[in-house]
Amino acid sequence: MFNPLLVSASLPARECTYNLFRNRQRPDLFCAVPEHRPVPSFLALKDWTFERPLHVAEPAPAGFEHRAATVGVRFNGFYLFQVTASLSKIAA
Repeated sequence: MFNPLLVSASLPARECTYNLFRNRQRPDLFCAVPEHRPVPSFLALKDWTFERPLHVAEPAPAGFEHRAATVGVRFNGFYLFQVTASLSKIAA
């Protein structure tokens, strides 16, 4: 189960729900895809796994930057980010 470190609630609210995908080889690497956008073809099952939806009202994982996500989605249709704490700290 995903146990995110939370970002401050004072940050601007996200405008949509994202589907989060985790890289199998680099588990701290995530791809966020707005639910209304197609899933990019590079998110192959052998390399990525669906983690969970990230709803508008939920706190984002540490490393998720709202402005960067908005720009990334506008230009690429997705947003790549890295969780900014070790997995052992997240699981604790």
